[in-house]
Amino acid sequence: PAEAMEFFKLMCSGKKDGAAWCLRARIDMSSVNGTMRDPVLYRQNLTPHHRSGKTYKAYPTYDLACPIVDSLEGVTHALRTTEYNDRN
Repeated sequence: PAEAMEFFKLMCSGKKDGAAWCLRARIDMSSVNGTMRDPVLYRQNLTPHHRSGKTYKAYPTYDLACPIVDSLEGVTHALRTTEYNDRN
């Protein structure tokens, strides 16, 4: 865990070496659905954001951000396209 935190900090620092890392969740490694095994939750992105500029160097991925936003907005049923389909 301490080593993983160092890699996360490196990713968030914006240094070139941080681009090699991402934060993943080990959910169900035996699942037949690849989406549920170990999705990427955060990744480095050095492109300036349209609102926050160069403040942040790592961002949550769609898989993490959308359920959080849905919950905050009170969405109980989301109709999505194929982004949550099996990604094998």
